[in-house]
Parts: sequence; structure tokens; C-alpha cells
Amino acid sequence: MNRLSPGIAATLTAFAVILLFTSTHAASIHRQTPRAAANPQSSESKRQQPPPPDPLAPLLAQAQDALDRKDFAAAIPLLEKIAAAKPADALPHFELGFAYTGLKKNPEAIAEYRRAISIDPKLAPAHLNLGIALLDSAPASAAESFRRAIELLPGQPRPVYLLAEALERSAKRSEAIEQYRVANALAPKDDAILFALARALLADNQLSAAESEFRRLLALQPDSVPAQLGLAESLLAQHKTADAVDLFGDYLQKVPEDAHVRFERAVALHDLNRFDDALRELDRLDQAVTPTADALKLRGSIYLQQKKWSDADAALQKALAASPSDAQLHLWAGQTKMELHDYSAAEKELRRSLELAPSNSDALHQLVGVYYLSGQYEAALSALDLLAQRETPAPLDWFFRALSCDKLARKPEAAAAYQKFIELDRGERPDQEFQAQARLKLLLRELGKGSRK
Repeated sequence: MNRLSPGIAATLTAFAVILLFTSTHAASIHRQTPRAAANPQSSESKRQQPPPPDPLAPLLAQAQDALDRKDFAAAIPLLEKIAAAKPADALPHFELGFAYTGLKKNPEAIAEYRRAISIDPKLAPAHLNLGIALLDSAPASAAESFRRAIELLPGQPRPVYLLAEALERSAKRSEAIEQYRVANALAPKDDAILFALARALLADNQLSAAESEFRRLLALQPDSVPAQLGLAESLLAQHKTADAVDLFGDYLQKVPEDAHVRFERAVALHDLNRFDDALRELDRLDQAVTPTADALKLRGSIYLQQKKWSDADAALQKALAASPSDAQLHLWAGQTKMELHDYSAAEKELRRSLELAPSNSDALHQLVGVYYLSGQYEAALSALDLLAQRETPAPLDWFFRALSCDKLARKPEAAAAYQKFIELDRGERPDQEFQAQARLKLLLRELGKGSRK
């Protein structure tokens, strides 16, 4: 079964760094320095006079109040008036970007963050928020914004973490891992950064390193469900299946509705030959969701290996209804039908399997058995001839050839095939060897050739 790990593939939400347009900011932007007096004698009295009231103060207060209430629609026209009155100030444009972000108007937000940066290239939060706004649509451009933020905010882990995420989304995983490590060094106990590093290592198939980082995260956060799942995935990928199964079980105690992980655990239990446990997981899965073709296929495979032919047949027919072009399913269905002595149905399933996968010799091997058991000896020999063109005949191929030729009274060919089977089998199948030796002696006497050693 192909194991996919969607549970670990979830991308962490970016950490938005927002500077609100506080009253302190407003005061610093709009404070006016008193003009120097021309008459020295009057300078003292002028210094004592209060500055004239700021005509924008009411707008500033209303805008701040709207932002505090997250009423972004109300804040935007107020901020636009402030920006028009103060064209040299970057912060009103930054706040407009923030308001547009709150309204999920990303293009407008991006434009305002860029205006703020054009006025004040050193406004670090604008670079940071611009990167966040670009992260989904243009991760490479977002990475450049985060690099600038890192220059302006040296030693801060968040810009580095966001740069790593942008690089990862840009398919530059090696560079992303390097930056995640830098961010982790700056904030070694930040569980989000540590999880992102472990997740990236797992995606990069650095399995041992991913396992170590997930274990380190669990040492910091023992109840971290994502870390527990990540560790299970890393163990499974390293074929530490028994340990992974236990961790999946602990995870499912906390997140029982995760159908993907429950199926993944069922597959792992199947791989450990713990068939009854795997079936119990599939039963729980069926109670929660409609069985998928993969779940039905797994159930059919288990019943097949347990030789529960009627159960296998029922599960495989349901799986075929969901996935009619699966050559392996038709092969298994054909084998099951043969075991149930429904040779006509078995032949149909195996022929369909060959139509879908013409190079699949397993279906041809099964067809040989179906043809022989149903008395179609010429057809069995034709299938054996086709197999011989593809691969060196195995001992059992010679045995079935001998049986088919024997049934057709083609005695010289039967004797030669029995002899070849005995030479190749070398005692691995004692029952078939006993039968072959007995028939070979009789055939040789009938052919007047005596016994062969």
C-alpha cells in the first residue's frame, strides 16, 4: 500500500507581526516643533504657550478606535484622509495595509505596504507584513521581503522563520531547512519553529534527523499531538513499523476522527501480519466514513491472506465497484473466484487483469491454474507457452505442463515435463514430486523406455 502522510503535511500558519497605529505613534507623527522666536525678549512667553491643536487629532482618534474594534471598513476612509494630509508619513499607509489585510483584500494591502516602504525603507514591520501578504501567491517575492526584515531586525527569530517558510513554498527545501535551523538557534524553545524544522526534514527524507527533532519537540511539549504524529510518520518511513503503530494508536486516542491516520495504522498492522488488529481498525474506520477503494482493497487483501475466500470475494467486489480499472484487484478477485471453484468468473477477472496490465505474469500464472482446474488443458498449455516467452519456466510451470499434456494423452511431452519438474524442484514440493515420479515411471513403461534416474 502506498502511504501517504497528509497529517504531517499541514503548513503552519504564518506569524503576522502587526504594529497598530497607537496614540504614541500618532503623537510622534503629528507633533509640531514650535517655530523659533525672532524677538529674544518674547521667547520665554512663546515657549509657555501650548502648541496649536492638531486638526487631524479627531481623525487619528477615530481611526485608532476603529482599528482597536477591528472595524477595518470604518478605519480605511479615516486613514486615507490622514495619508493624504501627511504624504511624507509611512505609518498611515502601513495601517491601511493592516486594515485591508483584516478585510482579506490582499492586493490592496500589498499596495499600501509597498507605499509605506517607499516612504520609509527602514520600516521593518512593513517589510514583514508585505512578505506575509505575498506568502501564498508569490513566495519567492515574500522571501525577499523577509530578508530585508531580517536585516532591519537582527537577532529576531520570526523573520527568519518566515523566510524559511517562503523558501520551502518556493521548492527550495535545503535552503529552508538551513533557515529553520537558524531560527531554532535564535529561539530553541519555540515549538512552532522546531516543528517546522522537523516537518521539513521529514519531507526532505532526512528521516533520522526528523525523528531526532520530533523527539526534541516532545521533550519540550510532551502533549504535542502534531509532534507525536510527526514522530510516528518518521518511524514508519524508517521501517520501524512496530514503534510507529504504537504511536499512531496513542495519537488516535486523542484524535479519533483522523481517518487518514487510522487507515495508515491499519496498513502498518497489515505489514506486521497483525491481520485481526488491522481489520479492527478498518471496522472503526467504516463506522466513521464510507469505505474508500483503498480500505476495501486492504480488507480484501487481508481476507485473501487469511484464506477467508467468501469474505475476500465480498470485499474485493466492493473494491472493484469503486475502482474498476485496478489490475491488481482483478487479479486478486480471480484468485478468490478460483478458490471458490467459480472458474468461469475467475477466468473473466484474470483476463481483465491482463487487459489492464498486459505484462503482469502473475495473472498468467493464475490463468494456468484456472484452465487446468476447469479442464481446459489446451488453453493451459497456451498460457504456459506465453509465460515461457516472458520468463524462464519455474518448477510449477513444468508440473502444470506435465499434468496438462498427461490429460491430453501427449505422453512423450508429459514425461519430459515431469522429468524437468523433478530436476528443478529438488524436494521443495514433496507431494507434487511423489505424484510426478509415480506418473513418470508409468509413462516411461508405457513408452517402452524404462525408468530414468
